[in-house]
Amino acid sequence: MNYKKLLLVIGLFLSINFLYAQESKQQQYLNAKSLYSQESYNLAMEAFKPLMQRSADNPFAEYASFYYALAAYNQGYVPMAKNMMLQIKERFPKWSKINEVKYWLGKIYMETQEYNQAITILDDINDRSFKEDVNNLKFYYLGQIKEVENVKRLYENHKNDKVLGEVLAQKIASQSLVNQDQKLLAELVKKFELNADDYQTIIDEKPVFKDRYKVAVLFPFLMNRLSADEKPKVNQLVLDLYDGIRFALDTLRDQGIKVDVYAYDTERSKASTKKILEKDELKSMDLIIGPLFSGPRALVQEFSFKYKINMINPLSSDADVVGKNPYSFLFNPSNETIGRKTAEYVSKHARNNTGVIIYGETAQDSAVAMSYKQKIQAEGFNIIASKKIEKDDTRQILDMLVNKGKIGGGPEDEAIYRIKEDSVGHIFVASTNELISSKVISAVQTRGDSIMIVGSADWLKMAVVGYDVYEKLGAALFAPLYVNTEKPEFNRFREHYISKHRVVPSQYASIGYEMMLFLGKSLGEYGKYFQTGWDKQEFMPGYLTPGYSYSNTQDNSVVPILNFGPEGVDVIYEVDEKE
Repeated sequence: MNYKKLLLVIGLFLSINFLYAQESKQQQYLNAKSLYSQESYNLAMEAFKPLMQRSADNPFAEYASFYYALAAYNQGYVPMAKNMMLQIKERFPKWSKINEVKYWLGKIYMETQEYNQAITILDDINDRSFKEDVNNLKFYYLGQIKEVENVKRLYENHKNDKVLGEVLAQKIASQSLVNQDQKLLAELVKKFELNADDYQTIIDEKPVFKDRYKVAVLFPFLMNRLSADEKPKVNQLVLDLYDGIRFALDTLRDQGIKVDVYAYDTERSKASTKKILEKDELKSMDLIIGPLFSGPRALVQEFSFKYKINMINPLSSDADVVGKNPYSFLFNPSNETIGRKTAEYVSKHARNNTGVIIYGETAQDSAVAMSYKQKIQAEGFNIIASKKIEKDDTRQILDMLVNKGKIGGGPEDEAIYRIKEDSVGHIFVASTNELISSKVISAVQTRGDSIMIVGSADWLKMAVVGYDVYEKLGAALFAPLYVNTEKPEFNRFREHYISKHRVVPSQYASIGYEMMLFLGKSLGEYGKYFQTGWDKQEFMPGYLTPGYSYSNTQDNSVVPILNFGPEGVDVIYEVDEKE
């Protein structure tokens, strides 16, 4: 009996101690919460720390750990907060507030730009009451990602995430039409049931066929400045381009395609262009070629969109020229397309997956280089250096590729290479500046290793560098609208042009002829809205050039690459396949 009384006394004693301890823990927790509420986060962390271990007399471990993490976050100790949230998720997976933990983890991952982890953890929240907050969080942070390609890569990993899909659709739709992935945009609109009117930038016009087509050429002819005895003319480029366009009309007529061309002088002036567009006859045009300058171009873009008349720029590779006008096109590949298609070629032919990018001062150089870098890195390549070179500081090229100081030297005075020999597979150069290109060629020749040079076909205009040099260097040159002067077609064109004009056709006369021939055939085959036919063709052969591809794009996506071998120049190009 005494034994039973003893056990009872001990039990009562333990219960009292337990209740006291529990009451003490509760007071500690309340004190810690008070410090947290007062934004004394460092003190709160210290107060929560003893309560973070679970025990029989401590029911506050989960809450203490959670508020410890929040205090750390508010104090700016983000890595510590993230680590504690991960521990809570691991230690207390069935805690009633676990979705709150996941939300905060997702927020921290978003803030640290760990987007894959953020989306994964947020999508794991199974409480519908969090849906609005989660969606707002995603929209806010994913919308801050600048590069569309980065959002695309995220989407590849989370193809069922509606918010991500909508953000990607918004990013694509905000681009100029030339750069839009229109096929993916249509897929996103359909898959996530987005409002098509918010994203619809591509026209769906019915074919319009005519017996004769009217083409307006809006060029800065500057007729009021021309002098009869002036050779060459101040606007010789424009005159050559127009002569090529006119010369193509005879060829089209022989093929049964009737095209009338009407020339208008924009004079490089918005005021003159405005007067031209006020003419009623302009509204009846089936196609506008030009203008060439930005002031007149903005007015014609607006006119083209309003009256649904296709327009094409014969020379520019700037995607902004097209803007958001679905009736506007580039005859050339855009700068972004040049970079992307060249990167696709290099990814299949480079000796190793390490590269260097050098680019010049112009906006065009930067656009090509940026597009190339994005695509080549997406292909798994490591770009160890990307350097902008100013025309007055091309010495940097030698300093980068060869050591500072003397270049070359004999066996006893061997150059020390800044970039190790044979460590780089290729150098991509986005510049037509002769100083930059010649320095790159000189540096690679000095190194004597197996770096592949990738540059512009405009380099071929440098008289000091022969084809044999490009062959020895294994060079690859991107050549938009490349005209092979050895082709029989070019020789026929040249002979007929000389016969009529008594001069050899210039580069711009060739471009004008090729462009009008292609556009005239497109009008004859597909009608006024020829893009409806272009969209269905993976590749359309050219006459003087290799060809064209406008499938789901506003620029020509065929970018020929020139290789140099003992038997001459090989022209390589690939087209994007339609699914």
